Amino acid sequence: LKPSRNQAHSLHPSSADSRASTAAMGISRDSRHKHRATGGRRNIHQKKRKFEMGRPSALCKLGAKRVRPVRCRGGNMKYR
Repeated sequence: LKPSRNQAHSLHPSSADSRASTAAMGISRDSRHKHRATGGRRNIHQKKRKFEMGRPSALCKLGAKRVRPVRCRGGNMKYR
């Protein structure tokens, strides 16, 4: 028996791994993914940079109070 088209698509190995791979991607605050003012796409010609890095949210008020020091630009510290 040949599986139907919908069953074959749902059993594809990459469909199960797609959710796991998005969780492993870095959080970045760059503007290279945006469109130009004319509506065209920008060409991505460099990798992600450290200063464009974003971090997961602090998730406040869930459980015991915990303050994490985070190193910022210039060696300064933020407390989350």
